[in-house]
Amino acid sequence: MSGGAAGQEDLRPHLRQETLDEAATVVVRGGPDSLTSLTRHVRRTARAFALDGAPVWGISVFAAIDDLGPASLNGILAGRLATYATVHLPTAGALAGAEAELLPSFGRPHFTLRLASDHPRELERLLAALGPPQVNPYHGGPRRRRR
Repeated sequence: MSGGAAGQEDLRPHLRQETLDEAATVVVRGGPDSLTSLTRHVRRTARAFALDGAPVWGISVFAAIDDLGPASLNGILAGRLATYATVHLPTAGALAGAEAELLPSFGRPHFTLRLASDHPRELERLLAALGPPQVNPYHGGPRRRRR
């Protein structure tokens, strides 16, 4: 099903109803990121997805929305992102301050972090909001397979 230009899938059917506490919710992004990698990822998402007829300039992130389990910070780091030696751990509020919108998409706790465009200023603001990469203490550990 097309949502915009040829080949773009409509993101709307993949969105969930979920709100975040911007001050308390930690967002997790496998890293390290750079302007080059963010540009590549944002453009790839825009080629793949549209929302309300417009390209989705975005990147994939996970939000630590539970205290325990797979949607907790430890669950995300030890599970889905165990392959990343470093991760970025901004709050949802820091990302909102960078004019990025967190869209609850696909399976919980995945979010698409949407920007207005792929303009370098947008990406620089996002990179600053992501903060420096931090060591993932679960890197290289056993990773649970999804069933």
